[in-house]
Amino acid sequence: MAQKTSFIPGPIIEEDFLKSAGLENLSDSEKESLIIKLIESVKNRVIIRIDDLITENDKSEFYELLDQGDNEKINHFLEQKNINVAQLVAEEALLQKIQLLDKLAQLKEGK
Repeated sequence: MAQKTSFIPGPIIEEDFLKSAGLENLSDSEKESLIIKLIESVKNRVIIRIDDLITENDKSEFYELLDQGDNEKINHFLEQKNINVAQLVAEEALLQKIQLLDKLAQLKEGK
Protein backbone atom coordinates (compact mmCIF):
# COMPACT_ATOMS: atom_id res chain seq x y z
CA MET A 1 0.00 0.00 0.00
CA ALA A 2 1.48 3.35 -1.03
CA GLN A 3 1.95 5.97 1.63
CA LYS A 4 -0.31 8.98 1.15
CA THR A 5 1.49 12.31 1.04
CA SER A 6 0.38 15.88 0.55
CA PHE A 7 3.47 16.81 -1.46
CA ILE A 8 3.59 17.20 -5.23
CA PRO A 9 6.88 15.87 -6.70
CA GLY A 10 7.53 18.57 -9.34
CA PRO A 11 8.30 21.49 -7.03
CA ILE A 12 10.06 19.24 -4.54
CA ILE A 13 12.56 18.14 -7.17
CA GLU A 14 13.44 21.74 -7.93
CA GLU A 15 13.48 23.15 -4.39
CA ASP A 16 16.41 23.07 -2.03
CA PHE A 17 15.69 20.47 0.66
CA LEU A 18 16.96 22.57 3.56
CA LYS A 19 14.83 25.52 2.51
CA SER A 20 11.77 23.31 1.95
CA ALA A 21 12.24 21.78 5.40
CA GLY A 22 12.73 25.17 7.06
CA LEU A 23 16.29 24.26 8.01
CA GLU A 24 18.15 26.93 6.05
CA ASN A 25 19.21 28.66 9.30
CA LEU A 26 21.25 25.69 10.51
CA SER A 27 24.96 26.31 10.95
CA ASP A 28 27.21 25.23 8.10
CA SER A 29 28.53 22.29 10.13
CA GLU A 30 24.98 21.16 10.99
CA LYS A 31 23.96 21.43 7.33
CA GLU A 32 27.01 19.45 6.26
CA SER A 33 26.32 16.75 8.85
CA LEU A 34 22.67 16.49 7.78
CA ILE A 35 23.55 16.32 4.07
CA ILE A 36 26.12 13.58 4.75
CA LYS A 37 23.47 11.55 6.61
CA LEU A 38 20.95 12.07 3.81
CA ILE A 39 23.45 10.98 1.17
CA GLU A 40 24.35 7.87 3.17
CA SER A 41 20.66 7.07 3.56
CA VAL A 42 20.05 7.39 -0.19
CA LYS A 43 23.09 5.21 -0.85
CA ASN A 44 21.70 2.51 1.44
CA ARG A 45 18.28 2.74 -0.18
CA VAL A 46 19.85 2.33 -3.63
CA ILE A 47 21.80 -0.72 -2.46
CA ILE A 48 18.56 -2.26 -1.21
CA ARG A 49 16.90 -1.57 -4.57
CA ILE A 50 19.84 -3.15 -6.40
CA ASP A 51 19.63 -6.15 -4.08
CA ASP A 52 15.99 -6.52 -5.09
CA LEU A 53 16.89 -6.35 -8.79
CA ILE A 54 19.67 -8.93 -8.94
CA THR A 55 19.48 -12.70 -8.68
CA GLU A 56 20.52 -14.62 -5.60
CA ASN A 57 23.55 -15.88 -7.53
CA ASP A 58 24.68 -12.32 -8.31
CA LYS A 59 24.27 -11.00 -4.77
CA SER A 60 27.49 -12.50 -3.41
CA GLU A 61 29.48 -11.01 -6.30
CA PHE A 62 27.81 -7.61 -5.86
CA TYR A 63 28.48 -7.44 -2.12
CA GLU A 64 32.04 -8.61 -2.61
CA LEU A 65 32.57 -5.76 -5.09
CA LEU A 66 31.05 -3.32 -2.59
CA ASP A 67 33.43 -4.56 0.11
CA GLN A 68 36.37 -4.08 -2.26
CA GLY A 69 35.21 -0.53 -3.00
CA ASP A 70 36.28 -0.71 -6.65
CA ASN A 71 33.79 1.67 -8.27
CA GLU A 72 34.89 0.75 -11.78
CA LYS A 73 34.13 -2.94 -11.20
CA ILE A 74 30.86 -2.10 -9.44
CA ASN A 75 29.76 0.08 -12.34
CA HIS A 76 30.73 -2.61 -14.86
CA PHE A 77 28.77 -5.23 -12.90
CA LEU A 78 25.68 -3.00 -12.76
CA GLU A 79 25.93 -2.14 -16.46
CA GLN A 80 26.03 -5.85 -17.28
CA LYS A 81 22.84 -6.32 -15.26
CA ASN A 82 21.19 -3.36 -17.05
CA ILE A 83 20.72 -1.47 -13.78
CA ASN A 84 20.44 2.29 -14.20
CA VAL A 85 22.02 3.54 -10.99
CA ALA A 86 21.48 7.22 -11.83
CA GLN A 87 17.75 6.58 -12.13
CA LEU A 88 17.68 4.64 -8.86
CA VAL A 89 19.53 7.44 -7.07
CA ALA A 90 17.13 10.06 -8.44
CA GLU A 91 14.07 8.01 -7.47
CA GLU A 92 15.31 7.22 -3.97
CA ALA A 93 16.51 10.78 -3.32
CA LEU A 94 13.12 12.16 -4.34
CA LEU A 95 11.25 9.55 -2.32
CA GLN A 96 13.37 10.27 0.75
CA LYS A 97 12.90 14.01 0.33
CA ILE A 98 9.12 13.63 0.07
CA GLN A 99 8.97 11.30 3.08
CA LEU A 100 11.09 13.62 5.23
CA LEU A 101 9.11 16.73 4.26
CA ASP A 102 5.86 14.88 4.91
CA LYS A 103 7.10 13.74 8.33
CA LEU A 104 8.22 17.30 9.18
CA ALA A 105 4.82 18.64 8.17
CA GLN A 106 3.13 16.05 10.41
CA LEU A 107 5.36 17.03 13.32
CA LYS A 108 4.52 20.71 12.81
CA GLU A 109 0.82 19.83 12.80
CA GLY A 110 1.27 17.82 16.00
CA LYS A 111 0.39 14.44 14.50
